[in-house]
Amino acid sequence: MVKNEFPIGQILTGVSIFEYQEFGGNELCLDQVKLFFDNQVVTLLPIVDTDEIEIINETTTAVPMAATPSWCQSFLGKELMTVWVCENNQGYRDQVILAFEYLHPSLIFVAEGSVIKVFCTEQVDRVQAAQAKLKYSQVS
Repeated sequence: MVKNEFPIGQILTGVSIFEYQEFGGNELCLDQVKLFFDNQVVTLLPIVDTDEIEIINETTTAVPMAATPSWCQSFLGKELMTVWVCENNQGYRDQVILAFEYLHPSLIFVAEGSVIKVFCTEQVDRVQAAQAKLKYSQVS
């Protein structure tokens, strides 16, 4: 397991991305994600050979050069509470989950097809669960 020094407790000040342009369709595929905090930048890069995510932590006072994408603007000014770096059953580090403001997942970055894909999480409330058509019955 690789130890990463994430900026837990620091405020997210910006995000910049480089989009992968080769895939068609509507999925957002990224070549790079930079998360800017008070005095640290966390860079996520896809490792093409293994479909893993490389994580680079740098101490810096750099500011983002581009506007923060709309899908993560709600996290600006929020404190990074925790980070999960996930390994799959083959031992590849292919997922990074970030929690902002609360101790539940906010943004998920997944290495897939030699790019990074982004997922924004939202908690399911009772009304949504009651209205959803479940494919499987609940087990108690």
